[in-house]
Amino acid sequence: MSAHDAWAVALTPVVGNVDKQQVTLLRYDGSSWRPQTLPPGMEAAPIAEYRLEASSPRDVWLFRSGPNTGMYAAHFDGTRWQQTPAPGGVSDVAVLGPADVWAVGESTTAWHWDGSRWTSVPLPARAVQLAGVAGDDVWASGLTTGEEDGLTYGAPMVLHWDGETWKREQLPTVEPPSAHRSNSMGASPMALYAPAADDVWAISRLVGEDDNGDAVYIAPFAFHWNGTSWSKTSPDACRRCGIPAGDGIVTADGMEGDNAGSSMLLSSVHDRSPHGRPRTIGSPPAAAGRSGKVTGADRKQKLRLLEITAIPGTDRVWGVGSVNVEAHGDANFSRGAIVQYDPHPRD
Repeated sequence: MSAHDAWAVALTPVVGNVDKQQVTLLRYDGSSWRPQTLPPGMEAAPIAEYRLEASSPRDVWLFRSGPNTGMYAAHFDGTRWQQTPAPGGVSDVAVLGPADVWAVGESTTAWHWDGSRWTSVPLPARAVQLAGVAGDDVWASGLTTGEEDGLTYGAPMVLHWDGETWKREQLPTVEPPSAHRSNSMGASPMALYAPAADDVWAISRLVGEDDNGDAVYIAPFAFHWNGTSWSKTSPDACRRCGIPAGDGIVTADGMEGDNAGSSMLLSSVHDRSPHGRPRTIGSPPAAAGRSGKVTGADRKQKLRLLEITAIPGTDRVWGVGSVNVEAHGDANFSRGAIVQYDPHPRD
């Protein structure tokens, strides 16, 4: 939200008996992350069921959606948390303002918050991701059900809200090379990045599998909306977008505006300068493992990012994910991590 105010959902404790971690809320005050009391009525659930979104320090939303825990929503107005009615399901949220919030839950229904209640709005297709430019300019993405355009597991799909209705967009066809057309092909769910009405990106990757289910072809791709039409291009064409990383796609919301011309974090180990040149990012200091100290095995840990977001007014980036030690017996661990990347660190 700002260089001095940020929120995160985490698991604690991070050292010692990490097998009995519990979900907690953290807030950054400009110098350190401090635990916060969970909103009223919120019960513990697996961390993957939480979704935290905000449009400003006075407009923060926390959602929980799970098959066993049900739906929960709370809003922070800059002073206190207050439980609110919850939408029908949440896989992604676009917060445009305190009285303008959209939510989708991997179904053909979207939910809109007008400041007092949620209203269900039918979608022409199943949506998973959201990105908003304005109240009358919201985008959603997902995959078609069943084979389409030669893609066995579904083709990429984008929907648009113009202030009145949701409509499916006409996208260019995604075709694998002829050498791989005999393989079962599918696309990953598309990540959306919408810095402006005439600059919207949908990024995914095409994956082909052989008869054993092993991936034999992986290629990232992107669609770009210029305000008039969609074109197929490479994710590298988006100077401020993320690229597929691990099993997901990392994007950075809000990299335009105050961050125009800044560097962009691409993955755990690389970024790209404003001129498109990739650079290697040094590893952060090793985190303590199960013993509470940094052992030799702990120094083998790897950082895996799940999401990144720009820090408004700066060219720095927050990253959230995990640090992991694998194949080291009792020393193995995985714990949540919040990192910050500065392409121009002070000497």
